[in-house]
Amino acid sequence: MKFGENTQLVEEIMDFIRNNKMFNNNFQGNNLEVINDFAKAQNCAWSQDSSEVETVWEYVKSQEAEGIVEKIYNLDLVSQQDELYDFFCDNGNYSNDFLPFEYIDINEEVEGDLTMCALNRLVNGKTNNFYEKIFEIYKQGGWPCGWKGTYPIGEIIVYVP
Repeated sequence: MKFGENTQLVEEIMDFIRNNKMFNNNFQGNNLEVINDFAKAQNCAWSQDSSEVETVWEYVKSQEAEGIVEKIYNLDLVSQQDELYDFFCDNGNYSNDFLPFEYIDINEEVEGDLTMCALNRLVNGKTNNFYEKIFEIYKQGGWPCGWKGTYPIGEIIVYVP
């Protein structure tokens, strides 16, 4: 697949899912809130209740994705976007046991995040932005699952087993 001047950067994310497994590293993150309770992580990721979470995680991700999607259309990269959606949705592209079975509930979240990381690199290259930070968290062995604080002030919550 070809993704223009950012092909190698996009392919790094594609290679990540082919050759790695989630939660297999010694996580070392800075300026992050690390939690080890999977049920709490799922609640952070999926709760819409402002009495349980300070900021809805889906809101943060959609705010950050908005600019990426706009650039995809402005740069006429819809066919590349579709290729990436197809690639990341195909379980055959992931290494065996990429996501341990006990974490199957977050499969769609992980696929969606990594797709957005690839789309971010497609349009922005490798820059210091939200989805580049998300990819770094995955590479280090964590699952970004929430936001501590009132967005954009705060930090990413990361689940590490």
